[in-house]
Amino acid sequence: MIRSLTMFRKTRRLLPVVGFSCGAAFSACSAPEEPEGAMEGMDDAGMAMMAHGDHAPRYGGYVYMHGDLHFEIVLAGDGVHRLYFSDAMRGELPAAVVEEVRITIRRTSEDGTEELEPLSPRIDEFGEAWIAAGRPIEGDDTVGIVYFRFEGAPYEIESPFIMETPMVDPHTGLPIEPAPTPPPEE
Repeated sequence: MIRSLTMFRKTRRLLPVVGFSCGAAFSACSAPEEPEGAMEGMDDAGMAMMAHGDHAPRYGGYVYMHGDLHFEIVLAGDGVHRLYFSDAMRGELPAAVVEEVRITIRRTSEDGTEELEPLSPRIDEFGEAWIAAGRPIEGDDTVGIVYFRFEGAPYEIESPFIMETPMVDPHTGLPIEPAPTPPPEE
């Protein structure tokens, strides 16, 4: 996991440049006329990706998918971790959309030994997220193992703790645009 995370960190700096270069190369090619109303330069696959393509983190974590269920894992340095859910179009879903949630923090010490810290998440007072409190996280050699049941089926994934906010979508390799800031309440 650490090796792939290191590769991810090195690669993410190159992806915007590669994406721009490829885009510039293809923009010079002639393309068949698009049907009226289609977005310029997008084929059907691009349109489908756009409809399902919003993976911008809204809470400072990493966004993953399980079918059409999106979820954002927020591993926080202070040890208070959260798990948010949204639908295929990133509309927020209540935390109760899943059940049997477990979060385990796996730390790797300097001598290479692993320590597991199982946490007992609960739904927050607003019903929006699962929240679990543990010891503070002090380094990048920490992984959160998240387990839940969605529509009766079990699902488990490992998510790295990274001190900095992700800049590249792990699914597409494209730069992440910040989520729009809601207007201030009056």
